[in-house]
Amino acid sequence: MKTLGRCDGMGMRKRAGWSVSLLAIGAVGLWAGAAQAETAPEPADAAGGDIVVTGYRYLSEDTSGTTGLPLSIESVPQSISLVNQDFLKATDIKTLGEVAQYTPGALFDGNPGGFGSVVKLRGFTSGNAIDGLNVGLLDFEPDFATLERLEIVKGPTSVVYGAANPGGIINQVTKSARADTPSYVQVLGGSWGRWRAEGQVAGALNEAGTIRAIGVAAHEEAGSFMKRVDSAKTVAYLGLDADLTDTLSGYLHGGYEHYRRTPFDGIPTLPDGSPAPVGRSFFIGSGDFDIVTRVKRVNGGLNWEPSSAWSVSLKLNYLYYNTTGQSGFGFDLQPNGDFFLAAQRYTKNDQESFSAGLSSLYKLDDLGLAGSFVTVAANYQDYRTQSNGLVPDLPNDMANIFDGIPAIEAALNAAQYPGYAYALGRRLRYLTLSGQADIKVAEPLTLLGGISWSKPDVTKRSGTGPRQDFSGDSQTSLRLAATLEPVKGLNIYASYSESFQPQLFIDTAGNVLAPLSGEQYELGVKYVSSDRRLLLSGALFDVRQANQARYDQTVNLIDRYKAIGEVRHRGLELQAVGEIVRGWQVNAGLSLLDPKIREDDDPTLIGTTVTFLPKTTASLFTSYMFDNGLLLGGGARYVGSVNTAYDGSTRDIASYTLVDASAGYSFDGWRLQLNLKNLFDKKYYINNYQTLFYGNVVGEPRSFTISVRRDF
Repeated sequence: MKTLGRCDGMGMRKRAGWSVSLLAIGAVGLWAGAAQAETAPEPADAAGGDIVVTGYRYLSEDTSGTTGLPLSIESVPQSISLVNQDFLKATDIKTLGEVAQYTPGALFDGNPGGFGSVVKLRGFTSGNAIDGLNVGLLDFEPDFATLERLEIVKGPTSVVYGAANPGGIINQVTKSARADTPSYVQVLGGSWGRWRAEGQVAGALNEAGTIRAIGVAAHEEAGSFMKRVDSAKTVAYLGLDADLTDTLSGYLHGGYEHYRRTPFDGIPTLPDGSPAPVGRSFFIGSGDFDIVTRVKRVNGGLNWEPSSAWSVSLKLNYLYYNTTGQSGFGFDLQPNGDFFLAAQRYTKNDQESFSAGLSSLYKLDDLGLAGSFVTVAANYQDYRTQSNGLVPDLPNDMANIFDGIPAIEAALNAAQYPGYAYALGRRLRYLTLSGQADIKVAEPLTLLGGISWSKPDVTKRSGTGPRQDFSGDSQTSLRLAATLEPVKGLNIYASYSESFQPQLFIDTAGNVLAPLSGEQYELGVKYVSSDRRLLLSGALFDVRQANQARYDQTVNLIDRYKAIGEVRHRGLELQAVGEIVRGWQVNAGLSLLDPKIREDDDPTLIGTTVTFLPKTTASLFTSYMFDNGLLLGGGARYVGSVNTAYDGSTRDIASYTLVDASAGYSFDGWRLQLNLKNLFDKKYYINNYQTLFYGNVVGEPRSFTISVRRDF
């Protein structure tokens, strides 16, 4: 079986939920597709701190939910990328993987089993948060219609979350109802029968406008360039935001998402790493197999400001999703075309996360330290997974790739259940206490210090056996930084931060790997223009991490891992986002990564490059809005080649460049848009499991979408 934590689903008919979704969409509106960035408004009063950019990125968004620092983005001594709705719609981005390809320091690391994009930050698997609270693993692809923006924070965040991945975290900020939140309907159609309908309604519920509501609904169906592959999803979201008193505000947001898709896990490579000699649309699996994920989430919070110097925030988040269904895959391709087949039925794959955060901020202006503050916080997370399934008997567990798709599908459809059952349950709970102090020593110099204490509780149970404890000791994490602002808008910073993260990977003996631990040194510079329309940033970093998991072997169809002694990822990130001149938007980035193994039990690995990580990635998307409402845009995404073996015994996965283009026209509240992706039809491959054992997935060829949007 594949990594159990990554798969689950229950086969449902392709059109299930169709009539229900139409009613929901009819109640809320129709689809909201690729709305392009508008021309930025005139700057607001600089003292007011209002958002003054409505282009690809908001350069004045509050990122304190993930950093614990109530600072403007250019003042935070850490690399952060913001991806808002404007950019998502302008590029017709559908997945977190595509977001990563347009974000410096982020990597798209595949979509194992078709469950959802895996993203790495600075070469390490990213953490996930919703409205600033950690939610653990995500085994589904969130729909962006319910989100205001994504905050991609690079580097350790353990001083905020306690247990956190060393590469960083992706925070999903859910949509709120504000005074200027639009209502709209939009429909979209595109390649391979893709169509989508989405709508949003927002407004005040009382005359004073202190109680506001938002509702979003969407339904999408799509075929694929791959034969026998299709998908459908339905999304519903409601939010309530209120100014309860002059000093107290709150919100309550909730949503339901239903995903059905044909599972696909890649095409095995030949022993030397060469791609299988088949066409782009070749499919190993069964079109009769479906996996279905149902997602439920509720999150809310209160913010109390008893004085201009003191504020208190309470946030709660609950996320539950379940995947069921049946999947088939192949592995170990031989030169004569023979390869092995396997299948599994996910009878239960529950993942549940509850998190809570209580924080307080006190400004030190009255103590003679203007612009300084201290924060204290307590965070709690309870994350559980339970994976149950059946591995059937296959009358013929070997196929030949030259026999074609129907023969492979027939062999998988002959699976005889129940076969044998598997069960794996894991639970991670931890409490984190933290504090940070940001002191402006002198007008140009600010010093930051932070510390957190975290006590993890990690348990695992296989089958019906006893629950095993892998908790380990409590951990303390530090963050130190100094920021110099020689001129207004220019910030130069140096920082040190530590990371700690319990792991849920298991080794060949069935034991959970030791926790990840690491440290990072970062030197960066940020510049924001005086009108806050353009942000330029750069960062040099050195991340060192012990116990990183790498694929070892598969035992009884369960993937097993071993820990690498220590890796060091050094790199450079450059980014430019915003508006160069009025109407001309840009989002450009470049990343250089040098990932090396510094320590390991195997001396032959020391000094080698970590596999399945590109050393160079780059991206650009730019557009220009003319006075007559016409918009033209385009971009490119480059991913460098990756080595697939430490000793060079297998072929590299080749580099690729994808070129995109868009055109739109706006008039009288209407918006028409055309998007073209992979304009030159580049053939490229993405690896799912950091091993060639299961092979690679071929990237999507040239595609198009046309959308129509009406704002109200």
